[in-house]
Amino acid sequence: MTGGAAARGRPGPCGGREAEGQDARAASRLLVVADDLGYDPEIDRGILLAHQKGIVTAASAMVDTPFSAAALQAAPDTLAVGLHLVLPTGLGNDRSREEIARQVERFEALRGRPSHVDGHRHVHAAPEVLEALLPWAAAEGVRVRALSDAMRQRIRQAGAPVLEHFLGDAGLRPCWTREHLLAALAELPAGDAELMCHPGFPPTRVKTSFGAERLVELEALCDPEARRVLGARGAALVARL
Repeated sequence: MTGGAAARGRPGPCGGREAEGQDARAASRLLVVADDLGYDPEIDRGILLAHQKGIVTAASAMVDTPFSAAALQAAPDTLAVGLHLVLPTGLGNDRSREEIARQVERFEALRGRPSHVDGHRHVHAAPEVLEALLPWAAAEGVRVRALSDAMRQRIRQAGAPVLEHFLGDAGLRPCWTREHLLAALAELPAGDAELMCHPGFPPTRVKTSFGAERLVELEALCDPEARRVLGARGAALVARL
């Protein structure tokens, strides 16, 4: 297993990784999670660069693409990796539960226990998918991405881990320009937060309407000013909470 608990507390190129010691005393702790690992080799290359040179501390990985295995194997232990569920709409609860179980099994075979779970195009937020997902997440202690206060409350009621704050909007193309990112980091709320992002180089193997915008986010996330603003805010970058 390359991405599980054994990697916790290990330093890396983005600084603090684990919610312990000095990080645990910070007023704010921030997970910066890059979606779509395994989607396209150029996207993967950008995500890994954003971890090595920028503030990305975690990634959400697809497991069924031709590039999934290579991406999960290439991700270093300092990068927390979770499951990015890809599901068609309208599966229903039972079928969703079966598909979630299959993708979890595939992830574990490639990487080990996922650090968190979310969904491509926020599919995990669909009521039937969320209800199918929560029993497993609660039993395994795997954090679930919450997109709203109501969703956060439902996750907590089920007993699964969830963070206090979520930052990001996949509907913006791109969401994180340099100016927008620095402003958000400067106003980071107290407590534990996840910032969702989509860094990458323009994809060459998949057709997607979200391509060139990934480079804008990559450049923003790698800007040294982002780390300086976090330091001024008294916030700690972490990979796992």
